[in-house]
Amino acid sequence: MKPAQLRIPRHWIVWTVVLFALTFALGFAAKWIPALRMESLGASINRVNSPFLDKIALLLDKIDQVTVVGVILVIVFIILLLVKGWRLALGTVVVTGLGWITTLVVKTVVAEPRPTTAGLTHLLHVNPATLSYPSGHVVFAAALVTALAMVCRGTLARTIVLVVGALFVLLVMWSRLYVGVHYGSDVVGGVLNGVAGVLLFAGLWNLVASRVFAGRGRRVAA
Repeated sequence: MKPAQLRIPRHWIVWTVVLFALTFALGFAAKWIPALRMESLGASINRVNSPFLDKIALLLDKIDQVTVVGVILVIVFIILLLVKGWRLALGTVVVTGLGWITTLVVKTVVAEPRPTTAGLTHLLHVNPATLSYPSGHVVFAAALVTALAMVCRGTLARTIVLVVGALFVLLVMWSRLYVGVHYGSDVVGGVLNGVAGVLLFAGLWNLVASRVFAGRGRRVAA
């Protein structure tokens, strides 16, 4: 494994195609078959509420904002810069950001409207601005965790990142259903989209990095 490259599956192109295919398939299936949206799941989660849970859900509602995403990625870059070097730090934030942006394509193609709040017993002041499928918040969370796992070289570090990251992704999924702005299928699709997006750009990053940084290394050696 070269210093500038992320750890990705050997057949990353195949996995990328499969995950994006599953993302679109779930989106269209849920749009055409209402039962697959798992609409009652959000209402069930919303019924178990408290002021403390409200604060968590409203805080997590902000992680999809461009400025918040930017701040998170800057923090990740600085931390990885200190422990992994600038190449891997840059690669991680680039593939996370680009992987997250792929949700705009999926949203546009699937074009699933937001659920209504008629079945909710506890309403919060959240005004979603885009289409429903997939959840952009979950896409970002899944993309970030996937990218961070790709930086880890050791099994222990990768396991810790995946376990803590999975809990974070689940928390974000819960928050989107708690505030009632997504169907259950939206948050599942968000995980698929986030992983697929990062795999796509991590593979491209490795292809570019193997040429750009290898060429620079040869020039320095000469």
